[in-house]
Amino acid sequence: MPGIMRLEKLASKRRRRKLDLSSNYDIALLRLFLLALLACTVATVAVVAMGVVDSIIEAIPVFSFSLVIVGLVSFAGRFRWYYTLILLALVALLYSYGVETIILLFLVYAVLGGFGVVAVIVTLQRKLFYRTLARIEGMSLRKDLELKDKILVFFFNIPDDINTNDLMMDHNMRRENIPLEDTLRTMGMGFLIGVFLWIYISLNPSLLTAYSLEYILLVMFLLTLYLPFLVLPWSIFRSLDVRIKGPYHDLRLYKGAVTTLKKIAIPIIPIALYTIGAVRRLSLAEVGGFIGMSILFNIIIMATTTVIYFALYERDLIDDIVAKWRIYRPRPVLAEVVRREEGGAPVPGTPKRSYSMEDLPEVIQGR
Repeated sequence: MPGIMRLEKLASKRRRRKLDLSSNYDIALLRLFLLALLACTVATVAVVAMGVVDSIIEAIPVFSFSLVIVGLVSFAGRFRWYYTLILLALVALLYSYGVETIILLFLVYAVLGGFGVVAVIVTLQRKLFYRTLARIEGMSLRKDLELKDKILVFFFNIPDDINTNDLMMDHNMRRENIPLEDTLRTMGMGFLIGVFLWIYISLNPSLLTAYSLEYILLVMFLLTLYLPFLVLPWSIFRSLDVRIKGPYHDLRLYKGAVTTLKKIAIPIIPIALYTIGAVRRLSLAEVGGFIGMSILFNIIIMATTTVIYFALYERDLIDDIVAKWRIYRPRPVLAEVVRREEGGAPVPGTPKRSYSMEDLPEVIQGR
């Protein structure tokens, strides 16, 4: 009996490590992103090497085009292909009427790039959610932590003296509508990180003297597209209230991730000193203008990606995670059998189950 229970436990751990929610479409989309990212990286290096552009900064629109490619496919998959054709026709129409190219780039990267970012994030969540839980849950059972374990300990801010084996989540969660509080909270965290990034880069004097204001804004806008990769992946842990039960209070993984992001992304004192130095080089109005533009573009990017995520993707993701909870945390069948037999008063004449080989017929014992 103990051997059978150990085999059942081992099989359960293997199921947890291999549990993957991604469909064939998700896998194809992830492969498309990796292929597009590789192609755009090669194209970026090529345009710089051939002298088409003067620096790597000018090639950032080429590098970020991989998100547009994935966003185009994701947009068509979420809606209909003719909506995609209408969007592209609208861009062509605006271009024919003389709208500046840089404004059209803002439009294309905001809509299609936003869809691309969210599609990649959701695909990664489907692939890695239960694997992350399984690795965190097994940390207390391992003497030496592997590199993956150390990364998770760092990102989720998990203390050494907590038993990670007791991992829980709200496995009865049902999302009926868009969670306004979660949406605003995620937007706020990404907005805060993005504003400091914008201020630090856009007030760089070498950028201000080498490039036009419009091009600097475009580059900063494209860099902001990658901010949701720092914020959105952890929102699913908040939505499902994933936590490690503790003796006094539960350790929630989302709060640990937020704490780590704040430590990494918000060096307030250096940013403040840098801004003061920029005010001395530029006028106060110019610095205020850059900060204002950083706030505006961060609101656009974070609002677009967050609304797309919570309105169009998160509900299906939560339903799939909840549906697989029993596979991740299966019911211990043999333990239930033993528990039922040991508990309660015996009924007269009821046969008693035996797990000993000696009680089996001789024909079976001889095999």
